[in-house]
Amino acid sequence: MRVLFFGMLGTLTRLPLAALLAAEVELCALVMPSEIVPPFQLVGNGRSPTPITPIHHEPPLRNLLPTPQVTSPLALAAANNVPAFAVQQLAAFETVKFLTELRPDVICVSCFPHRLPPAIVNLPPLGCLNVHPSLLPRFRGPAPLFWALRAGVPETGVTIHFMDEDFDTGDVTLQRSFPLPTGAAHAELETGLAQLGGELLVEALQKLAAGTLPRQPQPPGFRSDPWPQDADFELNLSWSARHAFNFMRGTGNWERPYLVQVQEKTVWLETAVSYKPEAHLPQPMIRQGQIVQLQFTPGVLTSMVLQ
Repeated sequence: MRVLFFGMLGTLTRLPLAALLAAEVELCALVMPSEIVPPFQLVGNGRSPTPITPIHHEPPLRNLLPTPQVTSPLALAAANNVPAFAVQQLAAFETVKFLTELRPDVICVSCFPHRLPPAIVNLPPLGCLNVHPSLLPRFRGPAPLFWALRAGVPETGVTIHFMDEDFDTGDVTLQRSFPLPTGAAHAELETGLAQLGGELLVEALQKLAAGTLPRQPQPPGFRSDPWPQDADFELNLSWSARHAFNFMRGTGNWERPYLVQVQEKTVWLETAVSYKPEAHLPQPMIRQGQIVQLQFTPGVLTSMVLQ
């Protein structure tokens, strides 16, 4: 099968792309949104009016797979002779015509930020498969890990689903759960989900080629979660201390302050230091310099106060 891959710069694109390369899947192209590609890498330095533009590859080492030093999906594409393109207008006639001429059997998507128009969703004969880092239909939308951590669930997961004309609503094919370890930072969680997503995507393509890939419609009644706003970083003292600790540790990449209301006083927190699941303070809050202890339900959270 010829696979056309849509993605971004980052782990949730890089590791699934690497999994396909390691499985020797035939990749006809990598497509990225033009706004995240540096102009000097675009043919014509980004000044071309065409809606889809080739991306220059620097001469790489061949057959490169991810290492701590290789963080770009573009580097992987270049190392494996996969042409890359930056798309500015997905629905443009020229874009659809160009992608059609690549003759993809299936489109795979992982962390692409824009909605694919019907002309692209319906382009490949075997459909479009998306890697979504949650157990759909829960936590639809652009930031599923954030909302899973905010909800305090013990595990999330990865779903491979067929794409339709809406976000994250298409038929589910494969799912696997992913436990959320206590105190894990965002990078650790994202890497684990991306690795799992790559494994599932390879499995889905193998089953699709064999005609054995299942598909199950998602149940009604679930909504898409929005992009997090400042108010969504507020902590609730009715949470357990473990819930608050995991939320702060797992969402530190957002670089937002965390606020909590303690006896009509607003306290701004920066980072979580530790928690004690059964501890009890003689009062709701004890502060010593930049360190504050807060009583949750149950447990005590120790945190750094925002300076």
